[in-house]
Amino acid sequence: MKNNVGMSFFPPLGLCYIANMLEKNDFNVRIIDRNALMTKHNANCFIVDEITKDEIKRFKPDIVGITSTTATFFDVKNNLLNSIRSIDKNIKIVLGGPHASALPEEILSKYSDIDIICRGEGEITLLEIAKGTALKDIQGLSYRDGSGICSNRDRDPYLAIDDLCFPARHLVDMNFYCRGNPYVMHGLYARATTVFTSRGCAFDCTFCAGKVAVGKKVRFQSPDLVIEEIERLIKDYRVEGIYFADDMFDINKQRADIICEKLIEKGLHKKIRWYPQLRANSIEKRRVELMKKAGAVRADIGFESGSQRTLDTINKRTTVEQNYNAARVLHEAGLQFQANIIVGIPGETEDDIKATEAMVRAIKPHWIGFGEFIPLPGSMLYCELMKQGLLKPEDVETMKQLNFTKMDDATFEKWIEHIRNTIVLPTRVKSYFRYNFKSAGAFWFIAKTLLNSVRERIKLSRTR
Repeated sequence: MKNNVGMSFFPPLGLCYIANMLEKNDFNVRIIDRNALMTKHNANCFIVDEITKDEIKRFKPDIVGITSTTATFFDVKNNLLNSIRSIDKNIKIVLGGPHASALPEEILSKYSDIDIICRGEGEITLLEIAKGTALKDIQGLSYRDGSGICSNRDRDPYLAIDDLCFPARHLVDMNFYCRGNPYVMHGLYARATTVFTSRGCAFDCTFCAGKVAVGKKVRFQSPDLVIEEIERLIKDYRVEGIYFADDMFDINKQRADIICEKLIEKGLHKKIRWYPQLRANSIEKRRVELMKKAGAVRADIGFESGSQRTLDTINKRTTVEQNYNAARVLHEAGLQFQANIIVGIPGETEDDIKATEAMVRAIKPHWIGFGEFIPLPGSMLYCELMKQGLLKPEDVETMKQLNFTKMDDATFEKWIEHIRNTIVLPTRVKSYFRYNFKSAGAFWFIAKTLLNSVRERIKLSRTR
């Protein structure tokens, strides 16, 4: 079960991979995609809860698995658990995802309706639970027994990820997820979706909690299966764009080259547009040019900051000079790029944010991903802030925005609004109109979005 709120264009591939493993072992599986339902029903929790309960009543499952991030755990504890238990008190509820993987014992001690926590990758763990394996013998599991809460040892990374292909996308509404939109391709309007070609992240950025879910060891899907998955997406869902959501697409440079060459060999570079996630210190002109030749239209780069002090604080293992050099190479090769930046890192000063602003203005990205620091459970900064007494568990559950910088709250908020209004929004608007002016669908999308915005403002004004 996928739970979330608001608008999304990214299918729950984690659940789809788990469902594929269960189906291959002859288990009946359904995915209740609350993320899609929330969007379809304008975030009406009552309607979505009723649909959820009706689906569970019809399917009569023995196990309900829920995936949740820190941001969506609010929906789990306040809506989902009660909905499930109101139907059948004997259903086994298993919670997974990054939030549960980071805080298994805390969650089990606080929420009695949750029976089991699945830590890390869930395919084999859920399969063993479904087969009835004794809980004490399942790696990556936290659960209650007669004496309290038990946490088994972590599950070993699943090495043969080719065996996990392909995610069971047929269990979610792919027509909904692949509808024309500018979000998946970051400003480029297309029928697009996400693909994972690897798992794991070899780096240790202190603000990131990704490794609690997929681990540090990087494992790769074979290039031939990557190509086959893309061909299936084109055939089955008329996909025009692909976002390779791997933490770093070219961490194995030879493999990245092979995928690009196969895209060209198969003629897929003429059928789809795609973009990968890269690191600033991995950008090489030859490979960027090969990616572009193979159909890449953008790259997603985690520059994070224009301050070396901040880059060192988050253990990015890059330099400001490498950020500038990466942007220069991308511009010279003619490959558009998104610059991801984050502000509010603990200890940041006005000078640090000024340096980030100066960098973004200088490198001239085509799109900007802008975020405020949130201490995610499982990240190193979360652990440090908890130890220092600067963060409380309830702050995380409510996703309360806190200020850990050396600026007072008013100054910090001023800088956030300044960057958002003078850099981020103008860059996005300019990019969207510049690269979508030939698309009728893009203009209809804009018109619909603006109309909905006007309607919401009118409703708001009437309630005042």
